[in-house]
Amino acid sequence: MRSKKLEALPLLITTKCKLVEEDITPDAFDDSLLPTDVHIIRYSVGGDEYFDAVRSYSMVDIFDAYFDRLKGVGNILSIKSGYGKIKPKLYSQKIDD
Repeated sequence: MRSKKLEALPLLITTKCKLVEEDITPDAFDDSLLPTDVHIIRYSVGGDEYFDAVRSYSMVDIFDAYFDRLKGVGNILSIKSGYGKIKPKLYSQKIDD
């Protein structure tokens, strides 16, 4: 369930990034069945910090999407890569089957 602060944000709609999971706890996040193009973005809204798992080829695409999403209400704090264990090409085939 989304928090009230996150409900006020527009949904992440872009062809270059896909929201895997919203408002996660990075230490408890299980990335073992996700592709290696998953990034964790840390951002703040109203003084509270949030983490989202986002799938994208490039961090720039994530930055652009979240910059537009958070405009006037929040800030991007960091974007980290190195998550996921499955090659993106193999992950796509697994989803389609």
